[in-house]
Amino acid sequence: MRGTDRSTMTLFWALVLLIAGIRILAGESVVPACLLAIVLLTSGIEIPVARKRMRKPGYTVESVNLLEEIYSVELERDFSDKLRFFNTAITLNLGGFLIPLAAALYLGIMHPNLASVEICIITIAVIYIMATFREGIGLVLPGYSGVVPFALSILLAPGDVAAATFTAGVCGILIGLCAALSSINTEQQGSPMISLGGAGSFQAIYMAMVLAALVSLIG
Repeated sequence: MRGTDRSTMTLFWALVLLIAGIRILAGESVVPACLLAIVLLTSGIEIPVARKRMRKPGYTVESVNLLEEIYSVELERDFSDKLRFFNTAITLNLGGFLIPLAAALYLGIMHPNLASVEICIITIAVIYIMATFREGIGLVLPGYSGVVPFALSILLAPGDVAAATFTAGVCGILIGLCAALSSINTEQQGSPMISLGGAGSFQAIYMAMVLAALVSLIG
């Protein structure tokens, strides 16, 4: 997918197979592994929801190539014209936003937990602080930020860590991203696309989902 290199995707698929194999051997449902697989398969699909006029940074060709290498995105075409502004597409990633959000809301409704609400609120605040804007890329989260709801779940919901990590983690990360999006100064910052749940933030969301699936094996 856009923003994820081949080695990372290979690792993600290996985790899916590992989780599926353990659950099959344990005689348990493979639904969590199937959900993770579906998320990976649909992570390359972006759903445009809005557009913003944003300033285009004056990057050199070398800088653009470096960004492409670091973040596994294609930017040369977006920076090749002489326009001073981007007509930035705001998109929701199908595998990294819409599907996880739907699954988290369903799980939250079926298994309500007050602690999950508290964890979600704290996660929103942490993600809002941790999210950074990379010109040319969009909103970026450290991959390890997906550990935040897991750690909070151990402290605040020790009896339901897996469900709390999934529901609060997914909802907290995604809402935090939306909050961070509203704080972008479009006159001073710019990117050809801002993908919520895609490039820059997919790994954090997927990490929370994987941790929830792994913890469910123990329970």
